[in-house]
Amino acid sequence: MKFWNIDLSTEDGALGAAQLGGYACFVSAALGLWGLAMLWGLIRIGAVMPLLGFFMVAEILLFAGAGLRLRAGKGVVIGIVAALVLVLELVSKLLAFSIIGLAIDVILLIVTINGIRGAMALRTGKFDAEEAAEIFR
Repeated sequence: MKFWNIDLSTEDGALGAAQLGGYACFVSAALGLWGLAMLWGLIRIGAVMPLLGFFMVAEILLFAGAGLRLRAGKGVVIGIVAALVLVLELVSKLLAFSIIGLAIDVILLIVTINGIRGAMALRTGKFDAEEAAEIFR
């Protein structure tokens, strides 16, 4: 399944999109955890404010919570908040001229937005069972 062209007309496609969005949030949480581990030494010696570490932990928990909710096919609101945080990270990496980080964040943002779209499609629940059964005929 391509992550830029998601089929939301079937329940399986919408659930797959929501679950991919959950995986993207888990990857974002893992990258945040990696960044916190790299920053830990600077926080310990006082070169960086401990408040930055608190915000990073909050971001990690946000992404983990959004990932769990999107994996269940729910979590539109927390997914939108996670996507907004990804947009803020995207802007900061654009200003820092981090090309690799920018590319990673763009991909994670696209997949997260598609996951939100999948969760919204699952919320409506307007799927035709006959259309899904047509595959097996």
